[in-house]
Amino acid sequence: MPNKWYEMKALANGATEIYVFDEIGYWGVTAKDFARDLKEVKPNGSIDLHINSPGGSVTDGIAIYNLLKNHSSTVNVIIDGLAASMASVIAMAGDTITMPENALMMIHNPWGGAMGDADELRKTAEILDKMKSALISAYSAKTGKDADEIGQLMDAETWMTGSEAVEMGFATQVSAEVKLAASFDLSKLENFQNKKQSFFKPLAGAGDKPKGGIMPNLETPAPKAVNLETPVVDVKAAAQAAIDDFKAKESARKTGIKTAFGAFSAQHSNLLATCIEDMDCTVEKARETLLAKLGENTQPQQGGFNANLSHAGNGAIVKESMVAAVKARGGLKLEANELSNDNPFRTMSLVDMARASLTNRGVGVASYGDRMQLVGAAFTHSSSDFGTVLANVANKAMLMGYEEAEETFQQWTKAGTLSDFKISSRVGLNDFPSLRKVQPGAEYKYITIGERGEQVVLATYGEMFSINRQTIINDDVGAFLRIPRLMGDAAIRTVGDLVYATLTGNPTMSDSVALFHATHSNLSTTSSALSVTSLDAARVAMRKQKLSTGKALNIRPEYLIVPAALETTASKLMADTVLPGGTNGESNPVAGMATVITEARLDDTSAANWYLAAGNRYDTIEVSYLDGNSTPFLDQMEGWNVDGTSFKVRLDAGVSPLDFRTLHKATGAA
Repeated sequence: MPNKWYEMKALANGATEIYVFDEIGYWGVTAKDFARDLKEVKPNGSIDLHINSPGGSVTDGIAIYNLLKNHSSTVNVIIDGLAASMASVIAMAGDTITMPENALMMIHNPWGGAMGDADELRKTAEILDKMKSALISAYSAKTGKDADEIGQLMDAETWMTGSEAVEMGFATQVSAEVKLAASFDLSKLENFQNKKQSFFKPLAGAGDKPKGGIMPNLETPAPKAVNLETPVVDVKAAAQAAIDDFKAKESARKTGIKTAFGAFSAQHSNLLATCIEDMDCTVEKARETLLAKLGENTQPQQGGFNANLSHAGNGAIVKESMVAAVKARGGLKLEANELSNDNPFRTMSLVDMARASLTNRGVGVASYGDRMQLVGAAFTHSSSDFGTVLANVANKAMLMGYEEAEETFQQWTKAGTLSDFKISSRVGLNDFPSLRKVQPGAEYKYITIGERGEQVVLATYGEMFSINRQTIINDDVGAFLRIPRLMGDAAIRTVGDLVYATLTGNPTMSDSVALFHATHSNLSTTSSALSVTSLDAARVAMRKQKLSTGKALNIRPEYLIVPAALETTASKLMADTVLPGGTNGESNPVAGMATVITEARLDDTSAANWYLAAGNRYDTIEVSYLDGNSTPFLDQMEGWNVDGTSFKVRLDAGVSPLDFRTLHKATGAA
C-alpha cells in the first residue's frame, strides 16, 4: 500500500479525526481512496479535519471538498500549520474553521503546464479558467464575498494569518499559537516570503536562535509524526532540506520516466516532455501513456520479434503484451486495454516469447545451443520476465476456473472472515433474544453474551503443478492453461465438498447435541417422501423454532435443498399452483415456498433426504476465509527440482454450522 497523505481514525461517540498532513493526491493515493475510507465514517456524527498541507491535485481537492460538504456529519476544520492552495479549498467544507494565530492560509489561481500548438494551449487555459471558477464558488460560499473579489485575491496569491483569515471570512475563529517543527517546499509559491515572518513567529526563549515556530512538513505523511512539543529546527536548514528532498524525488521521477521510454525517447520526444513536465505524472502513468501511444501507430507483424520493443528498459510493456498474447491464444477473456491487433507477440510461439524475454533485458541468446537451453535460461535468468508472464496467465486461468465452476453452496451459506488460524467462537441467536424496556430516566443495561458459541477455524487446502520446458517447446498453450483452470475449479469444489459434508455429516453442536436432532426440533422423525404434506410440516417446524428463552423466531425457509434424484419432484411442487392430486382445483399451499437447489453430492449419502434452509442473512453454515479472500492464491517457484517452473494453488477456508434453528432435515422414504 502506498504512503497516504491523509489518515482517518474513529473516536468514541461517533466522532472521527481526519489528518491531511501532506500533498493532496500524491503517492498513488487519490480522492477515490479518500471517498472509500469516508464511507466508513458513521453518519450524523462529527468530523475533526486537521489540515497541514501545501495543496496538491485540483480535481482530487474538489472531489474531497464535495464529499465533506455533503456528509451528514458536522465538519470542524482545524488548520494546524498551513492550508495552502487546494488545502484551503478543502478547508471551506468546514462548518467551523479554526486557525492558530501563527498558522497560514493561502489562496491562488490553479496552475499547470501544457505542450502543443496554439489550440492545445488555449484549451489548457480554458480548463484552468473553469477550475478557477469552481474554486471561487467554494470560497464565496464560505466567506460571502462576491466572485470578483475572490478572483482578485486569487490573482494576487493572498496569504492570511489566523486573525486575517477570520476577518476576511475564510475562518471562523482564532486559537492560541502552537509549536510545530516541520518543513514544506514552498519555494514555488510567489508571495510566501511576504508572510513567513508571521508564520515563523518565535515562541518562548531568548537569543539569536528561535526556540519555536511552525512550518508544515512535506515529508510528514501521518499526524503521528507531529509533536507539538518538538523544538524547532533551524528554519533555513529545514527549508533547504525540504528543497533538496523535493529535487531528489523529482529527479528520480524524471529519470524513471526517461528509463520507461527507453529507445522510444527520440521517436516520441513530445510525449516524453509532456510526461516529464507534468508533476502529477508517475512513472507507471508514463509507461501506460507510452503503451497507448505505441498501440496507435504499431502495425501487426507476421512472426518474428518487433525490434522496436527488443531493448532493455521496457520490460513492463513487453511483459504486458506477452500476457495478453498468451491469454488470447488460450481463450481467456481479454481486458479492454489488451484488445489490440497490434500486439507483436500475438503470432509468436512460447519459445519465441522466451527468447524475446531475454533479448528485451539485454541478455544475449546466441550462446544457447538449442531450444532446451534457451527456455531454461528464460526460466532462470534473473533479468527474464518469462516466468512472471506464465505465472500471470496461469493465475488468470485459475481464477477463471474458480469463477466458472457451478457451485450451489454460496446461495444459502453465510460468508465469514477470520484473521488467523486460531479457533474462534461466533455469537448465536440466543445471545440477543429481545430488547428490554427502559423506564423513563432509567439506565440502559448491558446484555450478557453467553460464553458458549459455535466454533469456526480455518484450514489450508492446496496442490502443486509444474510447467516444464517440453510444454514450452511443444507450444502447448492449451495444456499449460488447462491445468491451472482445473485447479481453480478444484479449489471452489473443495469448499463445496466441505459444506455438503457438514450438512450430511450431522456434526455435534456446542450444546453436545447433533445439528439435526429431535431435541433441536429440526429433524423429521418419520420417513416421509417429498410432498406437499411433508414440506408444510417442515415449514411449520422451522417457523416455530424458539430461542432458549422461549421466544419464537418465525424463520421462513428460503431454500429447498434436494439431491438430483428429487430435482423434478421439488421443481414441480414449487412451480405448480394447483394442489397435486387434488380433485377440486385446490391451490398448492407450498407453491413458491422456497428456491430449489439441486446438489448431486447429496445423492452419495441419500437420494431421498432433503433439507430446508433459511436465507443467508441468518446463521446457517458459515464459510470463512482468511481476511475475507474467497479466491485461491497462486504462488510460483522456479527451483532446481523442476525442469521449468512450479505453481502452488492454495485456499484458506473453514466451514462450520452456526445454528440448528435455521436448518431442517427430512428423512425421505426410501
